[in-house]
Amino acid sequence: MRAARTLATLAAVLLVALTAGAVKGARPAAASTCGPRWATAAYTGSVRQAVDSGLDLWGTRLLATPGGPTYAAAQRYLTPLLHAVQRKQRPLTPSGFYYIPLSFHFTAYGSTVFALHVADGSQIITRYVGGPSLSIYVGKGNERYGACESRLQPARLAGGYLPIVQTSYVDAAGVRYRQESFVGRSYGAFGAKSVISFVKLQVDARRARAGATARLVPWKRLAHTAPDRLALRGATRLIVSDGAEFVDGVVRYRVARGETATVYAAWLNKPSDARYVHADAKTYDTARNVVANFWTERLSTGAQFDVPEPVVRNAQLGILSQQIAFGWRYSVGNPYEELSFAEALDSAEVNAAYGYPSVAKAIIEFSLNRLKKKPKRFTAFRAGHILSTAAYYYQLTHDRTFLAKATPELRRLVDGIAGRQIRSGAKRGLLEPEPLSSDIPYSVEGVVAPIEAWQGLLAIGRVWSVTGNRGPAERARTVALEISGALRPALRRELKRLKDGSLFVPDALTGVRGPFDRLTATREGSYWNLMMPYALASGFFPAHSTAARGIVRYVLGHGSRLLGVTRADAHIVYANKPYGSGLGQVYGLSMARFLSDNDHPDQLVLSLYGMLAVGMTPNTYISGEAISVVPVNGAYERSMYMPPNAGGNASYLETLRQTLIHERRGRYGAPTGLDLAFATPRAWLADGKDVGATNAPTSFGPVSYSLSRRGASVEIQLVLPAHAHARLRIRLPAGERVASVSLGARRLPFSSAATVDLSALHGAVTLRAAVRQG
Repeated sequence: MRAARTLATLAAVLLVALTAGAVKGARPAAASTCGPRWATAAYTGSVRQAVDSGLDLWGTRLLATPGGPTYAAAQRYLTPLLHAVQRKQRPLTPSGFYYIPLSFHFTAYGSTVFALHVADGSQIITRYVGGPSLSIYVGKGNERYGACESRLQPARLAGGYLPIVQTSYVDAAGVRYRQESFVGRSYGAFGAKSVISFVKLQVDARRARAGATARLVPWKRLAHTAPDRLALRGATRLIVSDGAEFVDGVVRYRVARGETATVYAAWLNKPSDARYVHADAKTYDTARNVVANFWTERLSTGAQFDVPEPVVRNAQLGILSQQIAFGWRYSVGNPYEELSFAEALDSAEVNAAYGYPSVAKAIIEFSLNRLKKKPKRFTAFRAGHILSTAAYYYQLTHDRTFLAKATPELRRLVDGIAGRQIRSGAKRGLLEPEPLSSDIPYSVEGVVAPIEAWQGLLAIGRVWSVTGNRGPAERARTVALEISGALRPALRRELKRLKDGSLFVPDALTGVRGPFDRLTATREGSYWNLMMPYALASGFFPAHSTAARGIVRYVLGHGSRLLGVTRADAHIVYANKPYGSGLGQVYGLSMARFLSDNDHPDQLVLSLYGMLAVGMTPNTYISGEAISVVPVNGAYERSMYMPPNAGGNASYLETLRQTLIHERRGRYGAPTGLDLAFATPRAWLADGKDVGATNAPTSFGPVSYSLSRRGASVEIQLVLPAHAHARLRIRLPAGERVASVSLGARRLPFSSAATVDLSALHGAVTLRAAVRQG
């Protein structure tokens, strides 16, 4: 607590020293014309000032407000995230906007067929950037839909979270357009063989200065084979509604001034006969209802995390639909569509924790199979992560069939880690060098890999010990203790206590880099910030220990976060230019766990809102591997590198879960208890609000609870599994406090943080808390 107070004091001094309101009005006004929009010098300066600091200046400012961080307040600091780039800073799509990958249906391994709906409404791309596409033009027929960003409302999801994309646009003559699109199917076996991108375009020229011509333009010239369709080599690709003109392979609709029209189109992502499929209101509405009903039902089958803030809830559901569809994929539709072990396994853990075990299991099985088929990709880090994820999955599901099937391969991973141990000399017990990351071409005597291996070995050992696999359990535990027995003294010699009282833990035992005054000022420091949290979240540094407190102080005081989001040099989004200051939301999951372990609720709240406000796209919840903060080449719009990104999604979902449910762990990582509602935003318990969880998987069994605030009373309903040793925190808005907590006629004690110890209780429990002002 002393460290936290000192950090807050330092932050306050620095904030006072800055020009008052340095980031006030930081978002530059949109240009009146439709040329490129540029960031103002004042905005760019305020952003540079924030990223050049070792403290999270903006985050500290939000934390200091009476109500704490909010989504609206976090949004004010940076321009929206709308653009996407690939290698060499080339636009990911022709318009430069990101896309939303959509698919329907799919297996537990994720989908195999996607359509990429560009977020400005300008284009639908089949499966992969650069693939077959349908572009939309309006105005006089040559104005790309969405071309003028100041007249565009970019993509949002129907109902706040359904994978149905909605945009609106006004062309140069004042004609208004509303577009909606989604991916579905039509007429079952009698329809198209592949998924269809359905489009509804509403044109309103009633108050315009001229009429409009809407054009649907395929990527290549298609043949007009029937009154309502275009085809490729005899197979239908595009079907359109009545009123169309077909001119040189392009579909055209004319809308006179003062009139309105609605255009329907069905873009077949794989050419098909589709003789029974037509583009009209009935077909569109039927397909839309099927998709909406499917996702409504699918998202109701998992655990329900109930929050009173619509934007947080919508992001949760919207991201879950992405995770289910993506499966093991790191990204979709671009060169990053691959298995990236760490991030895929993070996604598996989150899927399991949110009640989607089939998705989690499929990712684990795919990862095991990939490592088996490509043994050159074996590293101690990957093996340890698979072991810990498999163990976590079992703890949440008790899926003995999975465990029996996977155990032979999991045992090979244990043997593989043991085979990488040094067997003689001063380094006996340590692991052979390996790359810190797949992006780093050289090997190091690492710290992260052996800690990840230690965590995974102990975790799978616990699972095997309670399922009758005593030999493998003992083997895994023995190797884990050998690694930690060698690593701890070697690491202890390299720890550095800094003048500010923080503790620096290097990511390698030899050729030690750091301490870093500002982590993202160098690429080495940036990779420390991305990879070291895996070690910090393992429990190797026990929660609330002197070491853990020192590490937290280092992380918060040396440029690790911006608005609570993990920072990175983001060189790939800045085209490798020297000034690389960006965000790496992909790697926020482990930091959220570490901060939760050490009970920093306000930092978790900051992360939740920061991820939502600046780490992903507004209203569609897409994130990239790297995200710009300082304007790229002076551009107003912020960019991200090859979105979407499953790891960024997992980070948000895990941060939200940690605010609601946290599992305490013992010395060797075994779960010891549950902390409920320990880090919820205080506004979530304002009068009339409800917060809680239903059937949430935990290592102790499913948990349900709710806190309902009505006037001066909070009613608390819990269903606790046996031996959960639960604790509950009642976080009220600023200026209010808990006066009493009652279990029936019995008063229960609570701490100054309004934490109630429920360790003696299980089953259905009802509490009531009285609230007072002041």
